[in-house]
Amino acid sequence: MKLIYVFLLLTLSLVASASTYAEGSVLTINCAGADVGAEVLVNGEFKGECPLDIKVPAGKLRLMVQKKVDDYNDRIYEQEIRLGEDVVKKIDVVLGVPQLNAEGKKLTLKSPGTELANADKLQEEKKICVHCPEMVPIPNTNFAIAKYTVTFQDWDACVVDGGCNGYRPSDKEWGRATRPVINVSWNDAQAYIKWLSNKTGNTYRLPTEEEWEIAARAGTTTDYYWGIFPFGDSTESVNANCNGCGSKWDNRTTAPVGSFKPNGYGLYDMSGNVWQWTDSCWGDDCSYRVLRGGSWNDTGTNIRISARFKDAVNERYHISGFRVAMTLKK
Repeated sequence: MKLIYVFLLLTLSLVASASTYAEGSVLTINCAGADVGAEVLVNGEFKGECPLDIKVPAGKLRLMVQKKVDDYNDRIYEQEIRLGEDVVKKIDVVLGVPQLNAEGKKLTLKSPGTELANADKLQEEKKICVHCPEMVPIPNTNFAIAKYTVTFQDWDACVVDGGCNGYRPSDKEWGRATRPVINVSWNDAQAYIKWLSNKTGNTYRLPTEEEWEIAARAGTTTDYYWGIFPFGDSTESVNANCNGCGSKWDNRTTAPVGSFKPNGYGLYDMSGNVWQWTDSCWGDDCSYRVLRGGSWNDTGTNIRISARFKDAVNERYHISGFRVAMTLKK
């Protein structure tokens, strides 16, 4: 008798399941790596956490998959879908770079005397000094960092103006203009910073490696600020210039700055293209300084955000450049 009862329950369950799927279509949401556990919403209604199978009605649907990075930033995937009756549709989700959520936008709007004011001030200064780096205030910190690495155009403006010790580094015949300056040592970077500070009246410096990492991650926790793979999260993605990243400059030359998508803070080329000098000593030995970010001839392992390299302060190399930072006044 007990066996018959169990059989009847199982039969009813299968019938109920079949009828459930027959009443509409099924949306299969797949995600991997750091995206697992993201919230899935259909037409604004929470359906569960990714990966997930959802029964949905036929017609036009708005899918949103989102995951909290911190109190002020979310990573989001959005897509409009049109489904017919009795359809099973599979969607592979890759969340985008962090962007301000409602709390983040509220915080920014509530702080006109800090982040927004600093941003406006930096934009005004950019107009005064045409070849001075464009600075980006980093949210919830007291520093700003350059949007791009220093270019040959920036460096040459310094030399023409009598700065940078008159040193004109080789571009290896790859081109100057908006390509990142290379063959510059840590000491050379200090000469540029001295000229730039005198030119603008601001106090520029190199970022510490901790500041560099905060800026590079832009709230992410993956190996790369665009995801978990060096070439991106799909075969169509090209996010940097390295040995194996998929760009036309890979393992050949530097790329002009800004050739790839920025990170969540609007910073370009934080990984790949050129190693970037920081102000941090290598342990207790300040005759060596830390470089971060990897370069055009490094493999994916070395362009991870966590990757570190060291070099002597007077060493010049064709894979090394820098970007500047500044402490913001409160």
